[in-house]
Amino acid sequence: MVSSPFNTLLSLSQRFNSTQRGLPAQQDIVPSCKVVCFSILGINLVVALEELTEIVELPQYTRVPRVKRWVLGIANLRGRLLPIVKLSAFLGDKLSGSAKQQRVMVIDMMGMFVGLTVDRVYGMRHFKIDTYTRNLNDIPDRLAPYADGGFVQSDGTWILLRPSQLLADRRFTEVAA
Repeated sequence: MVSSPFNTLLSLSQRFNSTQRGLPAQQDIVPSCKVVCFSILGINLVVALEELTEIVELPQYTRVPRVKRWVLGIANLRGRLLPIVKLSAFLGDKLSGSAKQQRVMVIDMMGMFVGLTVDRVYGMRHFKIDTYTRNLNDIPDRLAPYADGGFVQSDGTWILLRPSQLLADRRFTEVAA
């Protein structure tokens, strides 16, 4: 008996269907955001990666007379003058990390170019958007004007710092003593 092309295709299809595996289970993909994790005053914070220009070791700087005590001075960073601010002193305390671990987070936004000293930078991480909450009860009062909720992770809560809110604060921009 001669097999017709249709019967041949039908036979192949049946053999294929009997050995095929199902499609992998669809997983819900949760968007994430890239953040840089750091600490200041023993508080874990994050800043959105796109809000940072770079992170550098504390460069040599020149003190500036008649400015508030939390302004360290001015540094030359690749030909640009970078005011360096002790963020912890601005918030009313002092850095708690060792000098070796301290870093300067450089921000260039809203027409301002400024470096913020922090105790320690842990690196970049991806936090899932669904771990973000605006309702955090444990944001210290001194950070509250510059924080926007946080991310609840297995290793603790990371408060989201908004540099734009810091740069918009007149107490931060008026540095003359």
